[in-house]
Amino acid sequence: MKIIDVTKPIENGKCYYPSLTAPEINLLRHFSLGHNRWTSSICMPLHTATHIDAPAHFFSDGKTVDSIPLNHLITFAQVIDCSNKEVITKRDLTGRDFLATLLFKTKSDLESYTHFDMEAANFIVKKGVRNVGTEAQSVDRFGDPEYPVHKTLLGNNIIIVEGLNLEQVKEGVYLFVCLPLLIKNVEAAPARALLIEI
Repeated sequence: MKIIDVTKPIENGKCYYPSLTAPEINLLRHFSLGHNRWTSSICMPLHTATHIDAPAHFFSDGKTVDSIPLNHLITFAQVIDCSNKEVITKRDLTGRDFLATLLFKTKSDLESYTHFDMEAANFIVKKGVRNVGTEAQSVDRFGDPEYPVHKTLLGNNIIIVEGLNLEQVKEGVYLFVCLPLLIKNVEAAPARALLIEI
């Protein structure tokens, strides 16, 4: 069994999305400070590195992270290579297998990342997908104040996984395991994401 870690690490001071602050990791105790142990704290947006967006991100009555069943996030996944695309459209999806989870290899630059158009988002909803994952930090076009793709997917209880690292992953079918931190009553959470070859 080959396990592929597709999680981006959380790094101190690294910017993951232009409008969000970078993580701050601070030493509370450390050997270099004369202490007998190492203890750290972290302060960061929940939408940092690899994370999931729950429906509560855009809907006041939507599910929070802690209310998503684990079997929703442990599924078979189809990895689709759209790394040469600026926009993912319905044409990129037509004729493909639709499993419970669709994961997209994409450009992931801070502002010039690959995003989805609304026709693709609506097509995904019609296919009954549970989860959509991308290497980018957002499924919407950068700077779009309406977040239509987020609202379409999350409004249909499709969980969004952003900030994946699929660079070394080939197209194909895998077992997908995505475990967000169990934080009560929040709209998003950092996650450890794995693909298992089957």
